[in-house]
This record gives sequence, structure tokens and C-alpha cells, in this order.
Amino acid sequence: MDLAKNIEEYDLVFIDLETTGLDVIMGDAICEIGAFKVRNRKIIDKFHTLVNPERSIPLEAYQVHKISAADVKFAPSFRKIAPKLVSFAADSVICAYNASFDMGFIEHQLKAAGLQPLSVPALDILAMARDALSLARYNLGNVAQVLQLTNGTTAHRALEDAMVSYRVFFKLVDIFKEKNIEYLSDFLCLYGFSNALVKFHDNQKLALINQALASEKHLEITYFSEHAHIEKATIIPLRVLQENCYFYLLYQAQEQSSRRIRSNRILGVKVLEERR
Repeated sequence: MDLAKNIEEYDLVFIDLETTGLDVIMGDAICEIGAFKVRNRKIIDKFHTLVNPERSIPLEAYQVHKISAADVKFAPSFRKIAPKLVSFAADSVICAYNASFDMGFIEHQLKAAGLQPLSVPALDILAMARDALSLARYNLGNVAQVLQLTNGTTAHRALEDAMVSYRVFFKLVDIFKEKNIEYLSDFLCLYGFSNALVKFHDNQKLALINQALASEKHLEITYFSEHAHIEKATIIPLRVLQENCYFYLLYQAQEQSSRRIRSNRILGVKVLEERR
């Protein structure tokens, strides 16, 4: 997939899940999937199904989404609906509110079913909201209310929340356009779910940074600043650090003391001939 096009030139799949709990590793499972496929801001297709989680639904989960054991008793298992879900998402960009949750469940259950992970880009709308808005709470209902899309309540059902996510997303896209963030490659760099595709592009940046470190050369970086704007700087790279799942570049610029920037905030890297 060519990533160097405007985000709105792609088919976008807005997806939301309801689950039996919050921890897929400990055995929680999907009990509902809702998704819309969008082209040019218009819904062109829909995917919705209850899913038999093949385990009990705890009271705490039922109180959130009101999906009972009786509701899913005759629903298909994830293994049965997985091929349709994969086909629905193919050649699209997945957009989800807290993508690590939804994609984590989907990829875990695909693996358990003996299927390959979704090999498509995925964006986290929650991370976008945190950069675009200054709020006390970033739950979907509150963000939608601040953007004047809803009255602040959400249904906690997959299809309804996928619809709210779709509406929130395009409000945020309009905000990012004003900051010159328009291309899928930039959105993936900043807000992409860390799958193989995102890691590949992150590794390309890190390779150029390490090249400059080894040859003691300057770098020109294009980055999304703390002021939420795209900026450029000529820097002296000092070291690459890793904390948890993130890489950071320690650098100096314009006689300043050393600073650091997380690698996903760096949108472009160019090795310069100038040496330290």
C-alpha cells in the first residue's frame, strides 16, 4: 500500500468491539463486532455481528454493554466470522478509538484461530484526540460531546460506538489539516498501532539515525513539535535510547543543551554531509 497519499484517499474502516472483559491474555474474548467502511467521508459498507465468546460473560461486562449469555448463545464463534472480517478490512485503513485494545483482541483471536494478523495500517483515534484537544477526560463520549457530536453519552455497543468514532475522526482530521498533517504516512507515524507495517517504517528512520551516528554527521529532521505543528531542524544526533516499547533520539540543536524526542514524533529524516 502506498502510504504517501492524503488520508481521505483511502477506504477507512471504523471498528469497535464489545468483550467479556479487558484482558485478552487472561482469556477475555470478543462478543460483538461493529464496523463501517468509509470512502470520501461516506459510509459505503457495514459489518456487524454478535460473537459467541465461548466463555461466560461476567456481570461487570454485562452491566457495560448489556450483552447477555442468551444473546450470544447461537451467535457464530470468532473463528467462523474471522474470514469475513479479514475480507471486510482488506486494502483499508483501520481506525479505532484506543486501537491497541481492539487490535490486540482481534490479532490475539486471529492467532488463536490459526489465521494471520491483519496486514493493514491501523490508527488510534484516542491518541489523535489527545494531541488535538486539551481535555480533562478523553473517553469517547466526552470527546464527542466537546466536538458537539453527541450529548456525551455513548451506547457501549459496537456499531453505535464505531459510528461515533467515525464522526469524531473526521472532526480531528480537520484540526490536523490546519497543522499540515494530511498524509497517511504522517498519521501512521504519530498514531499508528504498532504492527509490522508501523515497525518497518520506524526501523527505516532508526537506520538513518544510526547511519548518522556512525558517520558522525548531522541530521535534518521533520517532526511534530510539542506545539502541535510540523517543524524542521538541523541537529547533532547523540544517542538512541529505548524505554519500554518506544525509541528516543537524544540530540543537540543550535547550541542548545541536549534534548530528546520520541521516534514516532519524527516524520522525516535526512542525513547531511556536514560532520560534527
